[in-house]
Amino acid sequence: MVEDIQTRMRLAEQYLQLMDEIEYRRVDTAEDLEDVGMLRAKAYRAHKVMDRKGPIIDEIDHHSHAHVFAIYYREQMISTIRLHHVVSEHRYGTSVDIFPDILNPLLDQGMSFIDPVRHASDPELMGELPLPFLTLRLGAMATEYFNTNYCLAPVKRAHYAFYRRYFGATQLAEERMHEGILYPVGLFAGRLVTSNTRLMDRYPYFRSTPRERELLFAPAEQLGVTPLTVRPTARFALAEARRSAAA
Repeated sequence: MVEDIQTRMRLAEQYLQLMDEIEYRRVDTAEDLEDVGMLRAKAYRAHKVMDRKGPIIDEIDHHSHAHVFAIYYREQMISTIRLHHVVSEHRYGTSVDIFPDILNPLLDQGMSFIDPVRHASDPELMGELPLPFLTLRLGAMATEYFNTNYCLAPVKRAHYAFYRRYFGATQLAEERMHEGILYPVGLFAGRLVTSNTRLMDRYPYFRSTPRERELLFAPAEQLGVTPLTVRPTARFALAEARRSAAA
């Protein structure tokens, strides 16, 4: 147990240092979306998710509640993800398409979700960088910014243990097939916000400041200007949490 804690602390520090060279970028232009689509195609072919020619770009990429991001390391795009803010009035997203009988009754009750999909990482860098953590951190921030009930995860069986272990996610539905995906996916849900002290204490690189979340998710008209790039603030958020705990 002591060794496990020490190992986790050592990895946490390594990830925090790595994040000093990470940039998150909103994908708002056709050119940037083209680059994202090419990375999606490269990753999905490598992992046998789908085999479509050319960039993978969906109509839903342009929806008002869809937030497409590219993650850069030393000016190189290393991963991407699309986050849907799913609410009763806007029931769009991959998870809703696959599991309408599960999610629509919850939306009828007034619940809301973040639905992270189109997660794609450069397969050539998978062994070098902690790409899942750097990318899924955006889902945790969106869950807090939009104050949603849960962050969803439509994932294949091989990834069940990962979401249970790291995010405390619970399974809402068994595996189903979906058009365009070569394997079935089950539906998981977790509450990934900073009030989840277990997640943030164990994995402090998921922390963020309110300003970072605003820059990533606030409407452009609210910000005045859309930032070209947003630097992770996990280290600053962790320092503030430690100061608050000591006060």
